[in-house]
Amino acid sequence: MPSVSELLGEAQEHHHAGRLKEAQDLYAHIVEQFPEHGDALNLLGTVLAQRGRFEQASSFIRRAIQAKPKRPAYHCNLGVVLLELGRYDQARASFDRTIKLDREFTEAYYNLGKLYKQMDLIDPALMAYQQVLSIEPERIDAKVNMGNILFDAGRLDEAIDYFQQAIDGNPDAKQIVRALINLGNTYRRRGDDRLAIETYEKVFARRDHGGLKIKQATTLPIVCQSWDHIQDVRERYNQRVQKLLDGDVRVTDPLLETSTTTFFLAYHGLGDRQLQEKVAQLHLKSCPELAYLAPHCRNLQPLRSKIRIGFISAYFRRHSIGRLMQGLIAKISRDQFDVVVFTTPGQRDPVARAIEGSADQMIKLPDGLAAARDAIAEAEVDILFYADIGMDVRTYFLAFARLAPVQCVTWGHPDTTGIPNLDYFISSELLEPEGAEDAYSETLHKLKTLPTYYHRPTLRADGKSRQDFGFEADAHIYLCPQSAIKHHPDLDIIFAGILDADPKARIIVVEGAVADWTSQVRDRMKASHGDAINRVSVVPRMSPEEFLELIAAADVILDTPHFSGGNTSFEAFALAKAVVTLPGDFMRGRVTQAMYRMMDIADCVADGLDNYVEIAVKLGCDASHRNAIEKQIEARNECLFEESKAVLEFERFFHMATKRGTSH
Repeated sequence: MPSVSELLGEAQEHHHAGRLKEAQDLYAHIVEQFPEHGDALNLLGTVLAQRGRFEQASSFIRRAIQAKPKRPAYHCNLGVVLLELGRYDQARASFDRTIKLDREFTEAYYNLGKLYKQMDLIDPALMAYQQVLSIEPERIDAKVNMGNILFDAGRLDEAIDYFQQAIDGNPDAKQIVRALINLGNTYRRRGDDRLAIETYEKVFARRDHGGLKIKQATTLPIVCQSWDHIQDVRERYNQRVQKLLDGDVRVTDPLLETSTTTFFLAYHGLGDRQLQEKVAQLHLKSCPELAYLAPHCRNLQPLRSKIRIGFISAYFRRHSIGRLMQGLIAKISRDQFDVVVFTTPGQRDPVARAIEGSADQMIKLPDGLAAARDAIAEAEVDILFYADIGMDVRTYFLAFARLAPVQCVTWGHPDTTGIPNLDYFISSELLEPEGAEDAYSETLHKLKTLPTYYHRPTLRADGKSRQDFGFEADAHIYLCPQSAIKHHPDLDIIFAGILDADPKARIIVVEGAVADWTSQVRDRMKASHGDAINRVSVVPRMSPEEFLELIAAADVILDTPHFSGGNTSFEAFALAKAVVTLPGDFMRGRVTQAMYRMMDIADCVADGLDNYVEIAVKLGCDASHRNAIEKQIEARNECLFEESKAVLEFERFFHMATKRGTSH
């Protein structure tokens, strides 16, 4: 009969080879024979944790600690299990006990770092990983995790440093691939497409990675330098995608392996249909499972008495998407529709609570693509309504599947998707230029109103004043409230024209989601602004309440060419502020103009860059003219808010679409 040590050795062989069920059975056999065998109890708990049975695991590891309370590894393993169970205080106590028993037990510090990261305690997490490195200076996984924390915190230069340290520390290690991918992703986030593409190429020298090849092919700069630069990067983008289409790229899980969308194409001021369709073809060729067909879509049933409609977005919260969709979700007729909302867990701000409270059913989607797809399919909706496609990776890849007989998208991210299973793009006659149908891979449906029921925003009674923002009393404040990603090179011409024509002009821009993007825009503008760049000021990102107060404090609001304001224009008009706009060739550049059309005001709509500057400077320098425009807006802006006609038009569309069905 084998001895205990022989049985334990055999079980550990199974364990190390990944044969977890066999290992569990042997550990359990040993524990049955020797109920106080600490190592067997601890290892049984460990294998149970690896199999996702965390409550059972904690029970056996606690028994191991009772048997041998001074074993640091047992306490550390218990902490890992408690961390998985979300019991953060208990997990921290276990790691602290581990460290008291052994000051150099690196796994305790390592897992403390993971715990603090999950608790969003950035500095303690970094300190924990620093402690790991003080004991094991070449610990690559600690360096990579530190880089990830710094990436999430927007400290991109520091993240790059740690990823580079991980790569330089041991160039032959398997973990180098992870560090290289994260380094490439950081360059990509910073907007350095050249370095991102070069870094991804180093991964391919070590292993094949189909998803990363697609990510590399679809990498773009965030800030483009000129029209020529835009044309060049799009041409190279097209060539890279076509090369992969002509080859044989395989992807198992695009959400994890590719993890990107076509988001930045929309900011170039050009039509995207051909590129969007080509990228969609590539995704479907590399992963045919994306075109999943839900069971209830295989054999269409007669229409129910009430249409079951599912609204889906990762941004049903205090976000532009939440604001655009909140009213429609609440107001759509419950006599005619059952409303299901699909979103991500953990969203609890006032807009998120309002949307959840108005839904007939709220489904929080699981993390994985297949699991999320199954959750939507099980709901058996008649219409799946994407509030946006292109901003969130998961909803982008979900849209490739047929999860409802009718699937549509609207202007949350105002660009065509190129995805075959999207049936309709819902827009407005007010938004679209003539011949707009050709710009969409979806069937374009145009409402007569704007496609939203938008609640009027209001200022706080005791909010910040112009003086609180530090604006000089005699300055003419021109505010461009749009994100840095909308700062097309044509905006440089506008800024330069205003600064040249109005010596009292001070232009205010808001820092981008990544500070590097704003720096890149400023560097680009220096060429056309000269010393006048000193009159362009960047204000930090702020709360929604402060942002409204910033708009109120400005004299003139500057819309961005080619991709106009949406929520920001609603907010400006609610405050009766004049917004100068230049309509673009596509809907995404015509939103502010559409609002003016609803109000029957044309004074601030330019027909070219020079005219834009003229309109802006007149508003900035002539207070009486500006006041007259603001009074018109104040008198007519009611039509922009809580527009019940929009809800009725959506309802008519939903009935039409479900009766017509699809050709899938």
